[in-house]
Amino acid sequence: MAGIYLHIPFCKQACHYCDFHFSVRRDDWPEMVAALQQELHLRQPYLQGQPVGSIYFGGGTPSLLPPSAIAELLATVHKLFPVVENPEITLEANPDDITLALLYDLHSAGVNRLSM
Repeated sequence: MAGIYLHIPFCKQACHYCDFHFSVRRDDWPEMVAALQQELHLRQPYLQGQPVGSIYFGGGTPSLLPPSAIAELLATVHKLFPVVENPEITLEANPDDITLALLYDLHSAGVNRLSM
């Protein structure tokens, strides 16, 4: 079973220990989502039809991305790849950013697991 990792490079601040690619400027998230969708299209043959059982949003702090953008990316994954019933969809989140409303919106978007 295959898994898909989507890197969301947005952060509230630069941490001195981080070696990952990130940006504290988040106003260009629509362009980043479009680029990820294009990359998913380009990578579609890579999995050779294997069913996807895990989708992981890492980063950065993916919980800074609007839940509608998460839903849009998940719709693209479901359109392009065979996804198992009830896949594990994980999103990395900063505990300081989590609200009940955000949890509800992420769950509505399709996220069923958080990594804090």
